[in-house]
Amino acid sequence: MRFKNFTLLFLMGIFGLFTTNLFAQQDATISADEITYWVGEGENQVVVAMSWCSYTETALAWGYRFDGEATVFQALTDIAAADSRLTVIGSAPTNVTYVDDVYNLTMCPNPDADWGDDDYDVPMHSVNGLMGQNMMAAEPIHNNDFVKIGGVACGIMSSDWTTISWSTEIMPATDPNAGEDVIDATISADEIVYWIGEGENQVVVAISWCSDTEAALAWGYRFNGEATVFQALTDIAAADGRLTVIGDAPSNVTYVDEEYNLTMCPNPDAEWGDPDYDVPMHSVNGLMGMNMMAAEPIHNNDFVKIGGVACGVMSSDWTTISWSTEIMPASINTSLNENQSMTLSVYPNPASNETFVTIENAGLTMVSVYDIQGRMVSNMSVEAEAGEQVRISTESMSNGVYFVRVSNDSVVRTAKLVVK
Repeated sequence: MRFKNFTLLFLMGIFGLFTTNLFAQQDATISADEITYWVGEGENQVVVAMSWCSYTETALAWGYRFDGEATVFQALTDIAAADSRLTVIGSAPTNVTYVDDVYNLTMCPNPDADWGDDDYDVPMHSVNGLMGQNMMAAEPIHNNDFVKIGGVACGIMSSDWTTISWSTEIMPATDPNAGEDVIDATISADEIVYWIGEGENQVVVAISWCSDTEAALAWGYRFNGEATVFQALTDIAAADGRLTVIGDAPSNVTYVDEEYNLTMCPNPDAEWGDPDYDVPMHSVNGLMGMNMMAAEPIHNNDFVKIGGVACGVMSSDWTTISWSTEIMPASINTSLNENQSMTLSVYPNPASNETFVTIENAGLTMVSVYDIQGRMVSNMSVEAEAGEQVRISTESMSNGVYFVRVSNDSVVRTAKLVVK
């Protein structure tokens, strides 16, 4: 009996060793010297490799630098914040995607799949070849660590669950800004045609639109004392009726004349990186703004640029943003007197159920309402008579501040509306 038990235990041990070696695979690695795209700054550095299994087996690696303490999840999300091709969803995370001109990779479990299925692709991680002992957000990393994140569907775990391996050859992730050679378009003060304001200080303000039609126009702005990017932008819009600024971030910047109908406004259903996620951003003297526009100071001879993020190219360290569209000087608004003759009266204001816009100029008129985030909530086209009142229903609008925008040919006017 003892002999039979010993033989059974011996055979089980041999089988365990056999199965462990049978399913063992070489864990692919990559050295720090091979990394081409580094994110972050600091004394510590780690290599972060990601291995996708679903549909296409691909592995890419980034470098990550930091000071003090950090975790696997912090490294992953910081890399995703710097590299728009990479997206991390969830705090576990539940989905890690990478999309560029070559790849469309997803690491996400099918909710109907079970452990062991090919599409049960839960993201897992290892540090220096050892399976993570914590959730990624609690897994510490240290200088010179090698971090690997991969789908469980193509990872091989040791029988004692101490290691997990992915054998797909790892390629260094390319720098998204390398080879772009994007030259930030500029224009000199001597080329400016239309100057607004008075004072000892002067700046050039260029605005670059990306959506539908790429165009860039520039104005000159003069002032005394202190001023901000947003003050310059709104003062220019107040003087030039072709330019409209909505929201205090702002959330929408439009320009309408006989040649252009330009809009810089994010689609509320779009996400960062989408062509229509066109949030206005700004730079001063080529450096990305460090504050909201209303808090970003400007000084004499500064060059201010405002543009949609959809066609802006950011440096990997997020210090600069460039727009390459050639900048043309904005022409003097020859229809200024006509613009001033078109008054915009909104009554009642505040409104509860409805309000009326009185339009003085006859003709085909577009009446639009935007919320404080720049999202269009109402839009209509009417053939207005001189002095006609156009009704706007506010019943479905939440309480808050809105902007009524009226355009007639090349004339644009905006008025604030409060709904209570």
